[in-house]
Amino acid sequence: MPIKKIIPICILFLLSYSFYAIGYTREQLEIFKLNLVDGSEPKFYFVKLLQGSHIVIYDKDGNKKQSIQPIFPDNEDGYKKDKYQLPQKYRQSFLTASGISETDNLFVYNYEYNKLYSFPISKLEVFAIKDDCFPTDEKNYQFGFALELNQLPQDYDHNDTYDPSDTTFVYIGKENPFAQQQLTLLNWQKISDKEDKEYYYLAQTHGLHYYLPTLGKVWNHLERDYYPKIGILVVKDSKNSILFNHDYFSTTIYSTLPLNGKDKDHEYKNQWTGRLFKNKPLVVFGFVSIMGCPVIDFIDSSFPSYDIRLRCDLRFYSCK
Repeated sequence: MPIKKIIPICILFLLSYSFYAIGYTREQLEIFKLNLVDGSEPKFYFVKLLQGSHIVIYDKDGNKKQSIQPIFPDNEDGYKKDKYQLPQKYRQSFLTASGISETDNLFVYNYEYNKLYSFPISKLEVFAIKDDCFPTDEKNYQFGFALELNQLPQDYDHNDTYDPSDTTFVYIGKENPFAQQQLTLLNWQKISDKEDKEYYYLAQTHGLHYYLPTLGKVWNHLERDYYPKIGILVVKDSKNSILFNHDYFSTTIYSTLPLNGKDKDHEYKNQWTGRLFKNKPLVVFGFVSIMGCPVIDFIDSSFPSYDIRLRCDLRFYSCK
C-alpha cells in the first residue's frame, strides 16, 4: 500500500522537475540598438547590422567559411553623402552577410511603455550611413535598416520630447522573443549612510530585494558628470537566499550609469527589472553599459549574461 502512494508522488515530482527544466530556453539572443539619426533632415531611426562592405564569414572554429562580395557599389561622387540607399541588386549580399532573410521580422520593443512594433524585413530599405566625418570609401559606412519617425509613435512630456530609442531593444528573427510584461523601474531607497561615504540602497519588487552599495563617485564619460560608483548588486528572495551577486565596479570595460531618480535638472530611468524575454528568467539591467547599450543580466545563476549578445557600437554618430 505505501508503495502505491509513493509511485504517483514520484511521477508528479519528475513531471514538475521536467516542466521547470524545459520552461526556460537557452538559445543566444542578439539584441540591437535603435539609433536616432538627427544630423540631417529628415531625422530617422537606424538599426546597424554591419560595418564596411567587404564581409568575411567564419565558422565556429575560426576558419574562413564564406567571402561576401562588396555590398556597396562604386560611387562616382566620392562618397560625399552621409546616407545612401542600397540598390536592390546588392540587397541579397547584405542579407547573407547579416545572417537574416526576407522572411524575418524586425521587432522593436519599448520596455518603458510595454509596446511592441513589428516590421517585415521584406518591407524595409537598407541604407549605408556615414560613421565619421571623412569617409573615403565604403569601408567607412555602417549598413542597416532605417525607420521613419512616424513608424514609432512619439510620446510628449510637459516640456520635453520623449525619444523611443532611449528605452528600446531591437531583435531580428522569425518570432518575437519579448515577453511583453511591463518591466519595473527600480525605486532606490537609501538605507544607510556611513562616514566614509559608502551608501547602501534598497529596491523591492517581484517579491525580491535588490541591495546596492555605492562607493563614493566616479566620472561618467557618457554623461560628462560625476555619479555614484556602483559596487556589488545582490538580489535576495523573501527567504533571504541570494539569487544574484555581481560586482559591476571591477569590470572596467563597462561605463557606469546614473541611478534612477532626479539629479540636477534631469530624471534618470536606467535600472529596470522583470520578465523581458519569453521562457527565460527575470532580468535586471541598467547599472552599466557597454558600447552604448545597458548590460542585461539574468537573475538566475544558470543563465549567464553571454546568453544575450548586445550588438551596439559607440562609433555610431553622424556629421553635421
